Amino acid sequence: MGKEEEVLTRLDPNYRALNAAQLSDLISKRLRGEELALFQKTYRDKMPLCQKAEECLREGRLRQALELLNHALLKGHFGNEYPLGLLGDVYAKMGDLERAEEFYLRSGSIDSLKKARNLK
Repeated sequence: MGKEEEVLTRLDPNYRALNAAQLSDLISKRLRGEELALFQKTYRDKMPLCQKAEECLREGRLRQALELLNHALLKGHFGNEYPLGLLGDVYAKMGDLERAEEFYLRSGSIDSLKKARNLK
């Protein structure tokens, strides 16, 4: 188990059941100091990948966007609302509305939840 998982298990043993927005909220409200810095670093590491993926999405390079977003998610647990929401957008553009809804719900951001409702 990695350092992030150890901290998250201590905060909430059922952290895996939370959507990304709930998990980020838990992290930002309950952690301080070095532990919070650990999560913030992984967040900073994933953001350039997400921005590049968003560019790929706009340009119709969906497979490349998927690869970048999956790589971004491997970086850590904090701030995954953005990459998960973008994955929903990728799958929506691919016509896989079921997977799009799944990723929008996993994101849990207000924008993603609106998109999930609009799919129905």
